[in-house]
Formats: sequence, structure tokens, C-alpha cells
Amino acid sequence: MPEKNDLDDATAPYSGPRAVDPGEPEPRLEDDPDYVTRTRFLSLIALAGGVAMTAAIVVPVVGFAVAPTLEPEPPRWVDVGPLKDFPDGETTSIAVAGPATESDRRVFIRRRDDELIPIWNRCAHLGCPVAYSPGGDVFACPCHGGAYNSRGLVTAGPPARPLDRLDYKIVTPDGKDVALGDAKDEDRLLIGVAYSIDEDEQSFTLRGPGESVTGVLRNLYPSPGA
Repeated sequence: MPEKNDLDDATAPYSGPRAVDPGEPEPRLEDDPDYVTRTRFLSLIALAGGVAMTAAIVVPVVGFAVAPTLEPEPPRWVDVGPLKDFPDGETTSIAVAGPATESDRRVFIRRRDDELIPIWNRCAHLGCPVAYSPGGDVFACPCHGGAYNSRGLVTAGPPARPLDRLDYKIVTPDGKDVALGDAKDEDRLLIGVAYSIDEDEQSFTLRGPGESVTGVLRNLYPSPGA
């Protein structure tokens, strides 16, 4: 027979160390605000991507909608130098200073094939300055990948229309107008107001960045003229 004291110890509740205390459940990682599960991480990535895409579409549209109507430029002519400064067969970059700060701009003078085209370096997408590549004889926008050929016509990217152009005329030293084919090296090149073109190089009243000159999209943005 076991002694009484031994029986008491055998039936007494266990009070030694335990591997897990049943009164304190283990904390769940999902309840930790700093713990990110794979599902939550992918959801955050998808949400951030959706916000970025929405902003990329909505912000330009809202900006153009609330921006003041583009006012036509006043007629003016700026003498940019003698014709010899713009060699035939080349595209020359110049800075044009107009009568007002907003009319200051960089212009590429494309002279070849018995034709002279002053091209504004403002990208037709959101207005970033485009760069000219002599090697490829093309224009490219570093902001959003807009690409144009040597005449400023869109070849790739998001621009809604070709690069804008500027009126020009050539005058003799005594102020008489002269055609390009009859002009001499000492005759002067004058740059006028800017205007927009379509893909067929038809001229339109100057539009703002991102605005199409033809099609349905041109009705989304305020602009004077046709």
C-alpha cells in the first residue's frame, strides 16, 4: 500500500513548468499592424499602381480644363540673323527673344530641299523641351518619350499632334520681302508668331500642350479659332 503522503502527491494538481500556458494564447502575426502578409503586400502594390494610372490620366485633363483659354499671339517679327547663319541642308538651334517673356522660346530652323521650317522645341504632349539629334535627324522629348521626325511630325509616344511651327519671312537689308529661292546670304531671317499643325502639315491656330487640332479630343480643351 502506498503511503498516504504519496497518494496525496499523485492526485495533487501539477504545478511545475509548462511548455505553453493554456491561459495565454499565442499572438497572431496577422494582428500585428507592422506585419505585412504577401496578400496585403500585393494589394498595396495594386492600389498604388491604380492611383498612379488614374493620376496620369486625370491630372492633365483637369489641368487643361481649368487653365485659362490660350490667347493668340500678337503679330510680331523678330530678326534672328542673316540667312548665312542657317546653312542649307542643316537644322540650326537658336533662342528667340520675343516682345514678352512668354514669347521667348528655342526654335530649330530646318533648311533643306528648298524649304525652311522654324520648329518650336515645345513638346506637344505636356510642353517639355524637346532635343534635336543631328545623327538621326529627329526630335525627342526626355519627359515622356515623345518622338518626332525631322519635320516635327509624331513618330512615337503620347503627343497629340506634331511640333508647333512659327511664321517666317526673309527680307533684304533695305527691308524688302524676298523668297527663299532668291535670297542671298546677307538677307535677314525674321521669325513670327507660332501656330499648330496636324499630321498633314495643315496649319491651325496655336494650341496648348496636349491639345489635338483635329478629331474628338480637340473639343475637350478651350481654344480660340479653328
